[in-house]
Amino acid sequence: MTPPRLDLRKGVTDPVVLLISRRQVEQQDLASVLDSLKVFTATREDAWLYRGQMSLVVDGYNHDPRELVDIPEVRHFLKRLAAQWPYWGFFLNQVDDSIKILGSCCCGVEFPGRGAVLIDPALLPGFLNQAFAGMNALFDQHGFPEHELEAMSMGLVALIAPSE
Repeated sequence: MTPPRLDLRKGVTDPVVLLISRRQVEQQDLASVLDSLKVFTATREDAWLYRGQMSLVVDGYNHDPRELVDIPEVRHFLKRLAAQWPYWGFFLNQVDDSIKILGSCCCGVEFPGRGAVLIDPALLPGFLNQAFAGMNALFDQHGFPEHELEAMSMGLVALIAPSE
């Protein structure tokens, strides 16, 4: 059976925010975040509608002088999120710092402060492979157009490993 046609225009015009609260971070309550993300993968149409539309926001640290990547609990939480929700490469937008924050938490080995991060280049391929695996799984599951997968993948690579 042929999958129904999809409108290839972006379907969401309002921001889609994955809001993670300080309480969730402090309690390491990943289950509630993962539960809220189920709606995005519930149907083929939902997945397609929200692709590349999501911004990652960790709320509750506004009065903390540290950057999010400087907070060990935030890093640990986001690292666990990336490991347990393989679809972040499909849903997080490539415009704001969402993917960079996630990547810094997953691939950073030193955090000297003020948002500076020393990235371990040996960890980047695994981070990217995780993103590609999640994207591939959704494209395979739903029969999305192959050229869209290529465009998303190239955008992610350009974002993570910009040319010099």
